[in-house]
Amino acid sequence: MSKISRYFRGVAEQAKMVRWPKRKELLRAVGIVLIVVSVAAIALTLSDGIVGGLLKALDNQFASSSSSESTAGLVDAFTTLL
Repeated sequence: MSKISRYFRGVAEQAKMVRWPKRKELLRAVGIVLIVVSVAAIALTLSDGIVGGLLKALDNQFASSSSSESTAGLVDAFTTLL
């Protein structure tokens, strides 16, 4: 039982040594995190849309083309997406 009580006394001592951030520092850090998360979400959304459009163009091109047609239609599909 003494090991458990020593452990919790040590936890309490360590908790007293924690340097908690001031309100201004905390708000600044939260703001940075929100900005980084927002930028990452926008980047992932855009890349998902681009890849989805490319895959849709490929699917449309190959679903409607036969093996004798040239790839000019595929090139046109990619250029319209860009």
